[in-house]
Amino acid sequence: MRFPAGLATAVKHKGVPRLLGAQVPADFADWLDFVAVGALLAFTWEAGPAAFAWLAVALGLPYVVIGPLAGALIDRADLRRVLVLSNLGRAAGTFCLAFAPDVIVLLVIVFARGAADAFFTPAKQAAIQALVPPEERTAANGLSHAINQTSKVAGPAIGGALLVFLTPQAVFLANALVSLAAALMLLGLDLRQRAAATPAQSRSLLHEMREGLAEFRHKPALTLGLLLMAFGYFFLFLYDTLIPLLTKTLLYDQSVFGLAIAAAGGGGVLASLAVGAWLGRVNAFALMGFGYLVSGPLAVLLGLAPAAQSPPPCWLYVGVFGLLGAATAVVVVPFRTIVQQQAVPERMARVSAVCEAVTVSVMLVAPFAGAAVATAYSIGASFIAGGAALIALSAAAFLTALRLAP
Repeated sequence: MRFPAGLATAVKHKGVPRLLGAQVPADFADWLDFVAVGALLAFTWEAGPAAFAWLAVALGLPYVVIGPLAGALIDRADLRRVLVLSNLGRAAGTFCLAFAPDVIVLLVIVFARGAADAFFTPAKQAAIQALVPPEERTAANGLSHAINQTSKVAGPAIGGALLVFLTPQAVFLANALVSLAAALMLLGLDLRQRAAATPAQSRSLLHEMREGLAEFRHKPALTLGLLLMAFGYFFLFLYDTLIPLLTKTLLYDQSVFGLAIAAAGGGGVLASLAVGAWLGRVNAFALMGFGYLVSGPLAVLLGLAPAAQSPPPCWLYVGVFGLLGAATAVVVVPFRTIVQQQAVPERMARVSAVCEAVTVSVMLVAPFAGAAVATAYSIGASFIAGGAALIALSAAAFLTALRLAP
């Protein structure tokens, strides 16, 4: 099968194949030991629900509190060095997990590892901006997001399979080698065309962080893109964490839940590649609106399913999640292109880090709001509320596309 022309054009640029190739082990390292951490907490240490709640905080909080500072530091530094050191830091943190004696130490290490990883995503976005011309960035972002989505599906699956033969500690050690491999691949990355900023000594990091925020004040497209992304994540995560409970309510077993999550990941991979290959010149805000317009009604239908006389066929239930995963990718890929098109190169990492901090903050808050709706009304109500809000958000995205049309 012939490789789509849009994707082939994006990877022809010097450095892009190496960057995306290194992203494979880098992203897999985020998810390969995900099951091992849960197994260690639940089965070895017999930790309760509170430990898992704090685990979610330890996983997400570094991107909120460290990310903006990381962005300012990245814009000052040699970009290749940041990419290498962030993976080395993740490798060191993962290695230390193998020797964690209790829950508290494990959570501290998870946070520290996340702090190192908070440097990688903004640096990667800045590298894509530096290596790929504007008209081909959607294709590059499509490939990058496809790698990310594949790792979210395959990483935990492979990590879970390794637990059949290895202890969680051995999985941690193996995963440390994966991050090390990513760092070694990035050593040869040529980013000479992207010079690091050389700020005056009198300019503090706080001042440079404010400069990153100033990008949003002066560029409406950047601000509107972030607002659409943040509200989209909030409405999505009103119901996302309740998918296991919805599956159980519909009398499906855990295998159906696994298939649904796998379908969502597979849909995300295929849609990311499709957007990158064929939709690179479509208005990015219009693509975001289309993604929300598809995902909103699907979420509403899932919310109405428990009220039906009988649950939908298993294949239909799983298929809906495949479409939801695809719709989400249609939102995420163009948003990343908006950020890279709008941010000036010397502030790219700061802008990317702010976007990451905002979206992760929303992802930490929204599940509690969804749980409150589910407790007060029903599980289906959270899906209906989130889906209806996404439909309204699609209208806002389409209006933004018209307002900012060239």
